[in-house]
Amino acid sequence: MGRNILAISGGGFSTEDKAYIDEYLIKISKRQGPLKIAFIPTASNDAQGYIDKFYEAFKTEQTSHLTIKDLESQNIQENVNSLDIVYVGGGNTQNMLEIWKRTRFDVVLKNAYQNGVILAGISAGAMCWFEICYSEKNEEEYEEFKGLGLLKGSLCPHYNDEERRIAFDNWSTAQRDIKLYTLNDNENLHFRDEKLIAEIIV
Repeated sequence: MGRNILAISGGGFSTEDKAYIDEYLIKISKRQGPLKIAFIPTASNDAQGYIDKFYEAFKTEQTSHLTIKDLESQNIQENVNSLDIVYVGGGNTQNMLEIWKRTRFDVVLKNAYQNGVILAGISAGAMCWFEICYSEKNEEEYEEFKGLGLLKGSLCPHYNDEERRIAFDNWSTAQRDIKLYTLNDNENLHFRDEKLIAEIIV
């Protein structure tokens, strides 16, 4: 099956019932029966309403979620390696990555990816897999920071948002020899073995 990452820009279970992109994600596995899928709501600071939407959307699968506190559990690597899919939610990308680095959950995810666990995420959960992120520092400023580096380049989700688009375009003019991806909401990218194999527009 190879290594798979699904980058989702807007849409999905957070805004839709029975979203096509979530059905697409389940089909990547090609396994029969309920899949073991865990939601990582770090970027939303473990927002309960977001977690509830995840459980409702994937109620036919074997679902779980990992809170910020859970990321520090002793058997976290074993738990994540046993999953079929990790689904990372949206929110504050930079804060999420700082928490992951502090708890070494970034290493856990990288190891799980190499072991064949499918990685997926929306917005912050789409941007984080790339080498470089460019996103909000606060309400008025954007800044560059390191992503997990599983995929080359940088991704801008919600490119249809005018403020974000202008900020990303201005930043991107200074980038050299780096692959840049831009996705409007409901546009998605599927990578297999670090190569883009499908662009899904829903």
